[in-house]
Amino acid sequence: MRYRVTHSTEFDYGLPVISAQQVLRLKPRELFSRQSLKSHDISLSIPGTEIQEILDYFGNTVHEVQLHTRHHKLRIDSVCEVDVSPRAEFLLDLSPPWESVVQAMNIPQTSEHWQAAQFCFPSRHVNVDAARTLAQQFAEPGLPLLRVALNINQHIHREFTYTGGVTDVYTEVGEVLENRMGVCQDFAHVAIATLRALGLPARYVSGYILSQSDGAPPMIGAEASHAWISVYCPEFGWVDFDPTNDQITSEQHITLGWGRDYADVAPSRGSILGGGKQSLNVEVQVRLVS
Repeated sequence: MRYRVTHSTEFDYGLPVISAQQVLRLKPRELFSRQSLKSHDISLSIPGTEIQEILDYFGNTVHEVQLHTRHHKLRIDSVCEVDVSPRAEFLLDLSPPWESVVQAMNIPQTSEHWQAAQFCFPSRHVNVDAARTLAQQFAEPGLPLLRVALNINQHIHREFTYTGGVTDVYTEVGEVLENRMGVCQDFAHVAIATLRALGLPARYVSGYILSQSDGAPPMIGAEASHAWISVYCPEFGWVDFDPTNDQITSEQHITLGWGRDYADVAPSRGSILGGGKQSLNVEVQVRLVS
């Protein structure tokens, strides 16, 4: 499937901004087996903007922006077309027992295992200790790894309520577990914390989803940035799960980037000189092209 994605971010400042820096992660991944980026354009409403494109530690594309023109508003537009292929079919129960994967991560024998093992530890937004009690519910001896991941995915979808406005980017995993509500970002952090509490490698994925396809019910979290998780399985590589929609992801999910948690893949972050009180408006549209 080919998609056209537009992502517009608009900042409105109460006082003039003298200068600003932005770090943007709005370009879909190019080095990804099921995804092919056909085109991408990023533009800012302020003339004289300096933009540098680099790759971060995880291989995500980053645009570093320097603004030296005085302004009250800033609009950032990202437009892309991207092809996404369906995932290959596989049987969850053919994945290895989860304990064997924990052992492989504890004593990595290959470069691939070393790369995966870095996603077993606490990170800025993933408090592993907060999820240890929940994790024990899924620690059935000998259960296939991907079945464990699916069970966690289904539990979050069933027991937690998608509710906007009750959390923000700083909300802790423990608070989400206590209140059992939040948005896709929160559910991803809870799922990752639960898997890592078992000693399993799990990473945070940022992207977009198609709102509706072939008469199916609308996807939760569409028309906005979306988040899900990816679990490393030695036999199958990285397998993505969307706890918000209770799915193993397929061609409806468009990947922007991945990292340890939200902090590694935030669509935009930065600093300003001046500005005073500010407001933020974000609009996302995902349309099927072919």
